[in-house]
Amino acid sequence: MGEEGPRNGSRRLPRAAREAQILQVAAEMFAAQGFHATSMDDVAAACGVTKPMIYSYFGSKPGLLAALLERTGAELLGGLALMAAIPDPEARIRATLDLLITRLYEQTASWRVILSAMRGDGPLAERARGYRAALIHAMLITLAELAPPGLHRAIARRRVSPYAYALLGAAEAGSEWWLNTPGVSRVETTATASRVLDAMLALIRRDLDIPV
Repeated sequence: MGEEGPRNGSRRLPRAAREAQILQVAAEMFAAQGFHATSMDDVAAACGVTKPMIYSYFGSKPGLLAALLERTGAELLGGLALMAAIPDPEARIRATLDLLITRLYEQTASWRVILSAMRGDGPLAERARGYRAALIHAMLITLAELAPPGLHRAIARRRVSPYAYALLGAAEAGSEWWLNTPGVSRVETTATASRVLDAMLALIRRDLDIPV
């Protein structure tokens, strides 16, 4: 029974704090070594706890990955909910871009894992792609709000739909570039992303017949 707790020398933590620690360590190890190459023994040793403790919290290694995706996705959706309160659509788009860049810099390992999961198969990949779908939907709604008052909402959404996908595709590609290009400053990343967004917004306004 004693093996259920922390290993000798590991400080006892409340369950919520221990779960957060395990998720962070797992994110870093999955990002560095890959999900399949990382064992539960590896995660337990890095956390200073026993493997049975991790199983009691998450059930399995896929369960651990699912919890990591859930945490990252919930934080993303929470950020999108805050962005929705910004009344000006262009300001909302720029704030969403800044949110994604912030997450990329502050939660690099988690974002590397979720981007990798999106390329996979099965329920976990579907869950990861569900967060992408939420981002696309939020972007679609916001871009449609750029339309002039006389343009029917359904027509506006149809016109901006490819741009919503293109913007998120650019964000994902930019994230992959950043993850594989060490040393890029946040200032440079933000400036590059802003230039891409400016070009895309000019195209959107043209297609919506808005004077640029």
